[in-house]
Amino acid sequence: RMAVGCLLELSFKVAAGEIKNGFAIIRPPGHHAEESTAMGFCFFNSVAISAKLLQQKLSVGRIL
Repeated sequence: RMAVGCLLELSFKVAAGEIKNGFAIIRPPGHHAEESTAMGFCFFNSVAISAKLLQQKLSVGRIL
């Protein structure tokens, strides 16, 4: 949850023009997971959550 929150804060600040750019040093989603079992602390896809919220809250159309 902390990784998602950090990426959301960074994404919203960049999208709002508060900062020019940023780089989130967070672990990729599911890097502890087995083929059919979630493991470790990576249950959320931070990038997908951030992209979806930017589209919903700030009407951002395109996301790289």
